[in-house]
Amino acid sequence: MNSQQVKDLDKKYIGVFKRYDVVFERGHGSTLIDKEGNKYVDFFSGISVNNLGYANRAINAAIIKQLGNYTHLSNCFYSEPQVKLAQALCENSFGARVYFANTGAEANEGAMKFAKKWAMLHKERAYKIITFYNSFHGRTLAALTATGQEKFHKILNPMYPGISYAKFNDLKDVESKITTDTCAIMVEPIQAEGGIYTPAPGFLKGLRELCDRNNILLIFDEVQSGMGRTGKLFAYQKYGVKPDVMTIAKSIGGGLPLAAYIVAEEHADVYAFGDHGTTMGGNPAACAAGLVLFNTVKKPVFLKSVERKGACIMKRLKKIKNPDIEEIRGAGLLIGVQMKKGAQDIVDKALAAGLVINVTGHEVLRIEPPLNISGADIDKGLRILEKLL
Repeated sequence: MNSQQVKDLDKKYIGVFKRYDVVFERGHGSTLIDKEGNKYVDFFSGISVNNLGYANRAINAAIIKQLGNYTHLSNCFYSEPQVKLAQALCENSFGARVYFANTGAEANEGAMKFAKKWAMLHKERAYKIITFYNSFHGRTLAALTATGQEKFHKILNPMYPGISYAKFNDLKDVESKITTDTCAIMVEPIQAEGGIYTPAPGFLKGLRELCDRNNILLIFDEVQSGMGRTGKLFAYQKYGVKPDVMTIAKSIGGGLPLAAYIVAEEHADVYAFGDHGTTMGGNPAACAAGLVLFNTVKKPVFLKSVERKGACIMKRLKKIKNPDIEEIRGAGLLIGVQMKKGAQDIVDKALAAGLVINVTGHEVLRIEPPLNISGADIDKGLRILEKLL
């Protein structure tokens, strides 16, 4: 099919996405290639999904090997790829148990459900959860209610009950929202979709102290910040604060649908048989791919390279003289350029020039290249962006 035929057929898809005017056919490394043969440097990685780029040989080999055994197996049976990935996640985090799902929204819904079950056992059936303004936790009913952005709430009527919002980086405001009915605080260590907002010094530590003092679970949504994106395996390690529950998704499946939430040892027995379940969560092929991804990004030398590349990009961006740039913020290879105006125009022009980036939050250019992007591709992408800015 040519590009126009693909675009014409897209009319059969429910129009909830605004497509960019390009049809990609294949990719390799940090490069995408459209149907006309034009090449693009990818500074977006499918919203932090393709953390090892495109057509990664090791990931593809693991998927193909698993497909030769079986594609799907009911969770009524043991699955070797699943238990190996669960072991790796626990041994390299604070966690003692893992539950696999398919998407970040599903993982976040599961984490909130887990918190409510915990409260039934330990806090007189408390059910309220505090999240944050400008947050993003997914597109399903509870996850979207937990998302602290009114623009996403237009069709949620009535809203999912028990969610209240506090100001990010404002411990006093968080404390004012805590009641005897509060069972959990859920926070993104870095607000990614909301505009790459990083935590102020002491904020996450303060949340941990508030939770301990008030007998509340602390949930970290690391759907976008986890899996090496910040230069640490998980963002909680970067900030030195351990949550009770952590959700991960996006890149954990190596490009296939996979998500999880991880719980600490003291909460390992909250769920009993039948409390939760999934048909597709923990798919064997996705777990096989995820194990390759995880074993790659967890290496200290790899994580150091992410920090180094992120620092290089930040340094170059901060040298750009443009009065419309308000702030450049982020961690590792999760970077946002706050513009006063014109962010979408820059994204469109970048695509035409051969660079894939994205706009998020309020006029924020989001830069999230594959973690293994080469120095040459970083330079190529930055030269395009520097010219446009």
